[in-house]
This record gives sequence, structure tokens and C-alpha cells, in this order.
Amino acid sequence: MEFKVLGPLGASVPLPSAAQPRRVLAVLLTRPNEFVHRDTLVDELWPRDPPSSAAAVVQMAISKLRKALSPGVPVDDVRQRLRAGRGGYRLTVSEGELDAAGFSGLAGSAATATGAERRALLERALGLWRGRAFADVPAGPLVEAHRLWLEDQRCSVLGRLVELELAAGDHKAVADRLGPELAARPGDERFAGWLAEALHGLGRRDAALAVLDRCRQALWEHAGVSPGEDLLATHRRIAGTGWSAGGPPCGLPPATPDFTGRAGELADVARALRTPAPVVLHGAAGAGKSTVAVQAAWRTRKRFPDGQLVADLRETGDVLTGFLRALGFAEAELPADRAGLISLWQSHTADRRLLVILENCRSEAEVRPLLPSGPGCATIVTTRRRLAGLVGARPVEVGPLPYAESRLLLGAVAGEGRLAAEPDAVRRVLACCDGLALAVRVAGMKLVQRPRLSVAEFAARLENERLRLDELAAGDLAVRPVLAAALAELSSGQRDSLRLLAFPGATEVADWFATALLGRSSREAAELLDDLVDDHLLHVEPDQAGFPRYRLPGLVRLAHREAPDPVALRRALTVMAALAEHASAALGAEYPPPRRIDAPAAAADRVAADPVGWRAAESANLALAVRTAKNHGWTELTARLAEAYSDLVGPRNGGSAAWLGFGVVRDRLDLPAEAEKLLKLGHSHADAGDLARARTCYSLAEARFRSSGDPRGTGAALVALADVDADSGRTHAAVGALREALDLLRDCGDLAGQAMASSQFGSLWDDLGDFRRAKECFDASLLLSLHCEDGYQHDRSAKRYADVLRRHGRLDEAGDLLTSALTGTRNSRERHWEAHVLRSLGDLHAKAGDAGESELCLSRSLELFENAGHRHAAAYTHRSFGESLRLAGEHVRAADHLGLAMSTFRELGDRRGGGYALLSFGRLRADEGAATEAAEGLRTAAGLFRELGFPVWELRALKDLSAVDTGTRQRERTREALTKIRFGTTPA
Repeated sequence: MEFKVLGPLGASVPLPSAAQPRRVLAVLLTRPNEFVHRDTLVDELWPRDPPSSAAAVVQMAISKLRKALSPGVPVDDVRQRLRAGRGGYRLTVSEGELDAAGFSGLAGSAATATGAERRALLERALGLWRGRAFADVPAGPLVEAHRLWLEDQRCSVLGRLVELELAAGDHKAVADRLGPELAARPGDERFAGWLAEALHGLGRRDAALAVLDRCRQALWEHAGVSPGEDLLATHRRIAGTGWSAGGPPCGLPPATPDFTGRAGELADVARALRTPAPVVLHGAAGAGKSTVAVQAAWRTRKRFPDGQLVADLRETGDVLTGFLRALGFAEAELPADRAGLISLWQSHTADRRLLVILENCRSEAEVRPLLPSGPGCATIVTTRRRLAGLVGARPVEVGPLPYAESRLLLGAVAGEGRLAAEPDAVRRVLACCDGLALAVRVAGMKLVQRPRLSVAEFAARLENERLRLDELAAGDLAVRPVLAAALAELSSGQRDSLRLLAFPGATEVADWFATALLGRSSREAAELLDDLVDDHLLHVEPDQAGFPRYRLPGLVRLAHREAPDPVALRRALTVMAALAEHASAALGAEYPPPRRIDAPAAAADRVAADPVGWRAAESANLALAVRTAKNHGWTELTARLAEAYSDLVGPRNGGSAAWLGFGVVRDRLDLPAEAEKLLKLGHSHADAGDLARARTCYSLAEARFRSSGDPRGTGAALVALADVDADSGRTHAAVGALREALDLLRDCGDLAGQAMASSQFGSLWDDLGDFRRAKECFDASLLLSLHCEDGYQHDRSAKRYADVLRRHGRLDEAGDLLTSALTGTRNSRERHWEAHVLRSLGDLHAKAGDAGESELCLSRSLELFENAGHRHAAAYTHRSFGESLRLAGEHVRAADHLGLAMSTFRELGDRRGGGYALLSFGRLRADEGAATEAAEGLRTAAGLFRELGFPVWELRALKDLSAVDTGTRQRERTREALTKIRFGTTPA
């Protein structure tokens, strides 16, 4: 009987073809003539989670093996090879029957033999091997361990034989024998050394060196280690120049131990390093490009077993000479000329796997000669420019650190415990660092350097712009020198451009503003700006419309602190004033207004196409422009900017900047101009719903018009005052103001003013319950407006009169007036008044039961008001929308609109508007059957109208209240309201 395990499992008799009996036989052959416990067999067959039938399966496998190995022999017969006992099974194997035992015997005999006999015994021992031990048997833990032991024995015997063959000079036999072995085990240093010796002995020096290089590469890739001394010595003997004892050259500086963030950039670099294309890490000075490069290099260095070379191109000395010396070239081997060095570098790197880092590159020409030529090499370039001319380069931007990563870095440097106690101060510190990695690190080191300095105190120091760069220094690490070096490399044109772009206080500017500052054509300015963006000294981001906006980084601005050029600044502010006026005109027009000759055509077209977006983007800069012009003493420009700013955002939102134009006029002691400015400011406050401020402006305007002897202006101010007083419940004052205004306007022949006052009177009389007087006033207003030069006032009077007619049920007449008014407002391109007319049309359609048409009108009205930024007027449309939807039975949507209206009225302090919204809320709750809530809302609305002096509206609220609350008190209040209307308690 023969058993073979040094290769596929075999025997001199046919074995079962099933896997389990063959695996059991393999285990028994690892321990011949020994009892192997059944549990051991189970563990071998099922290393994890054996089935419940495991013991039965083993028993069946044993049964099949008995039949194959001892056919016809009973189980208990002494001739049976496979016998049971001691809880397991034993396979009897006689001497000479197992090839593994034969191999061990021959190896042992060779150890005591000498000369040719020893070599013959070793060859016979290796000849027993037919492949990998147990090659066709799935190995469990026991068989795998035995297989590895046998393989180790084979390698030992092979090594002894190779040593004999090398000593005998039989290099061909060694090369034939070790070639296949090393292909399977490329990192075996002994085999690699022997094969290299054999190939070198055969005169194949290059092949020998290639074997050694492959072994070194395998050691590096699979274990991260360098070759041992024996292999190094072999290389020195064959190559004449050796590898250094420390392995391939590694010039990488230590990786930053507290490195945080930059996961995206590192992933991009790692992907790009899989190709020979250079990776260009570009970013601002101090952004951390070198730190990222070193971090990426340490993470990928195992892929470059021939070394990692680093050079700073700002330092003196020939980089190529340094690289070639690091790769083992002696001084005598280096060419004297530049072309020769480049040629040697390219030829030497053609078949190697090197990682090269080139820091602080200034141009593509610096980089090209230093790129290794081999496809297995890679290069990382750090630069402040994008190096767009470097063909095939993979750019990776190292931009500003996001807040979360800045916070992690500051905590890693300064300590989380110290920062956790002052989170607000930490945010202030990081805001001053502007996302610059160097600044964040220096800030952390400064806190470590000053343990008694609180984070809040440090933040206060940094917020002083004059001290910020001085504070961002710790030891020899500082922000200022790094930024100064970057600025020093700029051309004179770039430095001048930066100086011009430093608009004090602005966080960002639009492309048209930057172009005006530079005083160049659009194309020339774009090229200058793009150069600065490429140098990372200027940031650019598109606005909502996709047009560029530029931002000078805060620390760069401080490092380049120079006084702004007043000529350039005035030029840019003049363009801003023109565009702001253009935007104001576009907000009130249905179609884009004509182009202005004092504004860039392209910018003016963008403004006209989206005045709302332009206002949102430029409001902060426009306010800053007003103050800047004032500080420079540019009086006319200040007034112009302030008026445009006030027109765009309204005085309520504009703050002090909106009043600077009034200050200019007042300083000139120009009463008429001052009065006009105050009247305009009052209108802006009224449009915004700020009735108190509007009344103050109107009162001041009236006083100045009177002082300057202007009856027309005085009348206009009185009409405006009456409007505010009527809305505020000062009905007596409103009636008196309107009567005086009519007298003044009649005396000076101002027909449009009389029409406006009469229309205002008509609305007031209707609110006070005197429809006869209201009708007379409206008839007079419409008649007067027909004699005006334009239909401006006619449309407003028609709109007001239509509202009154609708409330009195005269829907056809109201519809005719509103149709005429809508046509007029659209012809005059006044979107603000078009929105008012549409709101009235929406109310009319709702009253007529046409919910669809009502929604169309109110939706368009809301859109126009919101686009113009008129929240107060939009709130009235929301109230109308709520009432319309209530009548249509859409209670959920109605409540949403009424809620929006109520919140705006409450915020603006508009009690009359709040009364209207409460009235609709009460009606809505009554429709829903919520009597208690309905009564509460209607009662509050009635009380508001009573306080404001509007008995008609009080009566309407009381009428609805009586339907849900039939108490005596409600009937008494209803009689009181009727008495006010019928018996003249209203102003005479």
C-alpha cells in the first residue's frame, strides 16, 4: 500500500470520490499510526458551526475509507488498517508506505552524507514532490498546519541543494530550479539572492538586478520593510553600487501628528496618484498644501518602493543633482551639463516606481524637467497657481477650511477642554482666521503659548484688524511673513489691482463694480481678476444668476493694507448709483426701463432683468457706498446713493444710510428739497407699514413746505397725513387735514392734488358710514382726474371708489371701474398700483362667487407686491386671499393666508389691518362651527374698530358676532354703532 500527500492526495488503491472521506484520510495521514479523536475530525471538517449530524457524517466517511483501504476485512479484524478506539480512529501506515515519511528520511540521510551522495539524496527527496502538499484537499486547521510544515521542510531541503549547486558552479541548474519558485514567492530574500547569484554567474547581470528589484518591491508592498543585509550585499556585488542599508531614499518630512480634515482632498490625491500624471495641489499661501502633500505621500508610499524624493523649488541648488545623488549615483557619474542631467534622470526613472514632491512651484517650466518618466512614478506639485499649462496634470484645490474642520484643528492644537468652555469665543476666533489653515494652527499655538489668556480675550484682540496679523504669530510660525512672500511675487499690475479692489468694509463685490474700480475694459478687467483668482489672492463665486462676485480674503487685505484710490472709488460708486437708480425704476415697471448711458450696458441689462435679485445682492454694499461717499465728502453722490438706497429697500429696512441723503439736503439749508425728501421718506415708511414714522416725516414735510411758501407741497403733505391719521383712527384730524388740503390745492390750481384729496375723502366718509358724501367725493375726484395730463390719479380714484361700491353691493359699477384702472396701470407700467387694483378685483370676484378668477387676481397681486418687497401691502392681499378662500369653503388655505396677514400687521403695528384680519378669522371660525373662537375674534375686531372710530366696520363685526353670540350687550353695541352712523356723531 502507498499513500501520497506531497501533491494531490493519492493511494495505490482507488479512494472514495466524495470530499468528506478524502478530508478524513488527509487528517489521519498527518498523524499516521496515532489515534485521532472524533472531535478533532469534526473540527477539521467544520471549523465553525458543525451540524448536529457531524458525528454521523464522520462515521459514514470512516466506513467508506475502511471499504476502500481494507476491502472485505471485518471491522475488528487485526488486518483492518482503519480501527476505532479511545474515542477516535487510527490509520496503520507501514514504513515506506507514506511519501512524506520517505521525504523526511531522505532529508535526514542527506544531513550526514557528503559530496555527490548528499546532492543525490537531496534531489531524490525533492523528486518525491508532485506539487503543493494535499493540493486537492480542502484544508482545515490541522491539515493546513501540516501542509505549511511540509512546505517549510521542502524549502529547507531546496536551500541546501541550491547551496551545493552554487558551490559547484552549476548556475544553470539553480536558475532553472529557482525561477518558478521565486515567481510564486517574490518576496523570499534567500531565493532571490541565490537566483541573482546564479543569473549573474550566467552573465545575465540585468536579469539578476531585475530579480533583486522585484524582491525589494514585493517586500515593500506586502510587508512595508526594506531588504536585509544579505540581499543588500548581493546587490552591491552585482551592481557595483549598493542600495543604502535603510532601503530606497525617503526624503519625506514627518507627517503632522495633529492633522485633521481634508478627507476629500486626500481622497482626490490618492486616486490621482494611481496614474503618472502630475498632481497639482494649488491653494492660497498658508492653506496647508505642503501638509496635505506630505500626508498623502505617507499614506501611499508603499506603492513607490524605489523611494520618495522631496524638493523645495524656492531653495538654491540643482534639484536634479540632489535627486540623482539620493538614488545612488556618485558625483563622478553625474553629467556636467543640464541636458545630460535631464537625460540621466529620465532614463533612470523609466522603469522605477518613485514618488516625487515638488514644493512651491512658480511656473510650469520649473516642473517639466523634474517629472520622472516612468509609468510607475508619480509627482505631487504644490503651488499658489493652478499651472494650467502643465499637460495632463490633475489639479486638486486646497481651499479654505470649512468651519467644522477649522474647529477640529483648533481643538487638536489648543485642546478641546479649553475650547469647550467658550464656544462663542471660539467661533469669533475662527471667523478672524478666515478658513486659512495656517492661521487656525497659529491661533491654537498662541492659546497654548498663553495659558492664562481666555479665548474671549484672544478673540477680542483678533477682531481689532490693526492687530490681527501681529496676534497670529507663535514662535517662528506666523501668518504675516507667508502672506508677504506671496504678495512679493506678484507683478506690479497685480499689486495695483489688489490695492484698487480693497473697497473698505465690503465682503464681496460684483464683477461690474470690480471693473469700475480697475478702470479697465470688461475684457482687460476680467483677465486681471482671473490672474488674481488663479493666484488664490481673490475668491470668486457665482451669484444666484450665475454672474461672478469677487471677495478679497480678509487676511490678504490686512497684509496688503493701503489706502483706497479715491478716484477709482468715486468712479465705482458713481456706477453703483446709476445701477441702483436703474433697479429702482425696474421695480416699478412692467417692462425693463431704457438703458442708462451712465451705467455699463451689460450690467444694466442684468439689473433690469432681475431688479429684486440685484437688490438682495447689493443692499449691504449700497448702504456701505452711502457711508463711504459721505465720509469722503462727496455730497451730491451721497445724496444720490442714499435716495436710490431708500427707494430700493425703504427707510424702515435701510437704517441710518437711508437718512444720509436727507442730511445732505438739510446741511445745504434747502427747505424745498428737504421737504420733498421728507415727503418721499414718509411714503416709503407708509408703504412699509410704519405709520408712526410716516406721520413724523409727513408732519416735518408739511412744516417745511409751509415755511417755503409752497401750497402745492403743503397740500400733498396734508393729504398724506390724512391717510395715516385715518388708518390710525384719528378721523377728526384726517377730515381737518383733507379740508385744508383741498382749499390749498384748489387755490393753486393743482387738479391732480384735488383729485387725490377728494378720493381720500371718499374712502374716509365711507368708513364713517356716510355713503352719500363718499359718492360725492369720488364723483368729484374722477371728474377732476379726467382733466389731468395723465391717467395716474384716475386709476387710483377708480380703484378706491370700486372698493366702496363693492362693499355696497354695486358689483357691476365696481367691475367697470376696476377694469379701466387695471388697463391704465398696465399702460403706465406701474406694477405697484397694478397689484393694488388686482387685489380689489380679487375681492370683487370673491364677492361675486367666482373663486377661480379671484385666486388668479390675488396670486398675481401677491407676486407683484413680494417682488417689489412691499410686505405691508402683501399682508393686505393675504387678508383678501383668506377672505376669498373662506367664501369658497377652503378653510385650511384661508387660515394660512390670514395667519400670514395677522403676523405682519402685528409686527408693523397696523391695528386697522389687524382688525380686518380678525374680522375674517372670526367669520372663518363661525363657518367651521367654532362659536367660542369666532365670538372672541369678532368681539376683538369690533373693539378695535370702535377704538379707531370706524363705526361702519364695527357694525359689520357686531353683525357677524350677533350670529354666534345673542347676548344683550351685543345688541346695545350694535344700536350705538348705528346711532353714530345715523345721527351725526361722525365729524361734520
